[in-house]
Amino acid sequence: MTLREGAETIVKQCLNVQRDEHVLVLNDSNDQEFIDALMDVLEEEAGLALLKEYEEPENHGDEPPEEVAQAMKDADVVIAPTMKSLSHTDARREAGACGSRIATLPTIDREIWNGALQADYEEVRKISEKVYSMLEDTEVVRIETPSGTELELNIEIDTFHTDTGLIHEEGAFGNLPAGESDGASVNANGTLMVDHFVVSGEGARLEIQDNEVVAYQGEEGTDLEEGLSEIQCVKNVAEFGFGTNPEASLIGNILEDEKVLGTVHIALGDNSSYMDGSRAVNCKVHWDAVCEEPTVWFDDEKVLDSGEPVFLE
Repeated sequence: MTLREGAETIVKQCLNVQRDEHVLVLNDSNDQEFIDALMDVLEEEAGLALLKEYEEPENHGDEPPEEVAQAMKDADVVIAPTMKSLSHTDARREAGACGSRIATLPTIDREIWNGALQADYEEVRKISEKVYSMLEDTEVVRIETPSGTELELNIEIDTFHTDTGLIHEEGAFGNLPAGESDGASVNANGTLMVDHFVVSGEGARLEIQDNEVVAYQGEEGTDLEEGLSEIQCVKNVAEFGFGTNPEASLIGNILEDEKVLGTVHIALGDNSSYMDGSRAVNCKVHWDAVCEEPTVWFDDEKVLDSGEPVFLE
């Protein structure tokens, strides 16, 4: 299957690139064929398309080299199909503040490129905006899962945004494939069972009090266990996200897993993409845990029933 269709989705539908725009493509070691497909389409659609390659960082959320960060600020559009995520970096936030439209696609592979990436983003937009509209009047989100999650989160709508895949406005940012309504956890209490995780540690039981992980039960030596014991900010409950992409499925890659319609996810670590000032937690990691087959209430309204999106009925 050709990779051109995915590249056209990114360039035309998601970013609406124009002939007078300067586009920057970033790569830190992902499949060169993705880059070639993007550059071929951009040659036809953009005024100027540049590629910057740099050494893959150690962790998701690590800052790119300074010359890359500066180039991001200078571009009209940034496309980053990198192996390590730029989504929760100062470089991404500062480039957006300068007006750059940015799409990050961390760890994208051929299955995602030729699958969920090519969703109908008008449909994703409609679902995402419906979820956001329901959250506007919600104070408490409650989550239960068959694996044992029983968690309540207090939220504030002004920390939320909709990841629709349509990144058309100056300074806009999105993660592709898109499909979530997500924002900060202001406070969280209860139990989170780790069903799907960005790093090793699936099956762990996390006890959460006052928005912080206070106890871990699970296999020793996992990335999650070591992170919680060695990096204080990992204990912070950073995000509540609600998947809204009907074409996404659980494949073991968090880039797609967190977008699955019928799932929610909880992130630990950095929340500075949602919070600022004294409430911001700047952390070198942002780790997402996807809840499988959740039953979810927005205040007293059930919106997911064992993974079924009853809010669409």
